[in-house]
Amino acid sequence: MGSGKSSVAKKLAPLLNLPILEMDELVLQTTHTKNMQEVFAKGGEFLLRETEIAIAKRYASSDNLIISTGGGVVLNKIVLDYLKMNKGKIFFLNTAFQTIARRLAHDVVRPLFKNRQEAEALYYFRQPLYVKYADQVIEGDKKSVEEIAQEIVDGK
Repeated sequence: MGSGKSSVAKKLAPLLNLPILEMDELVLQTTHTKNMQEVFAKGGEFLLRETEIAIAKRYASSDNLIISTGGGVVLNKIVLDYLKMNKGKIFFLNTAFQTIARRLAHDVVRPLFKNRQEAEALYYFRQPLYVKYADQVIEGDKKSVEEIAQEIVDGK
């Protein structure tokens, strides 16, 4: 949440000449909602996570595709297993909580960021999982979106 996944995906796509799949957008389409607040109102986090599983399963056999996931997919090994099928690579944009909080300060459509203390606790709970499941950890605080995308292309 707020690490720059979508921004990096948009820069990466033309460099690799690949299409982008925005998992959060597919969640909204699949659940017939307008934003994550509606997803949570409709079925809570359970609906979000089950929909992410269905989407990951649907695209598991696809290749040559950039998938920008929601921040919570790391909580579900089923999703991660689907994403790693067909030689999929997972990149973790390691971004400090303070940077994320600054980026999301005025974003009102993030249900899991309504309470800063809870969001920070969630961040520190997820952090080791991101590192564990990533094929590559990329430091995201002091690099531009373009530098991060190029690092992925270069395989550094």
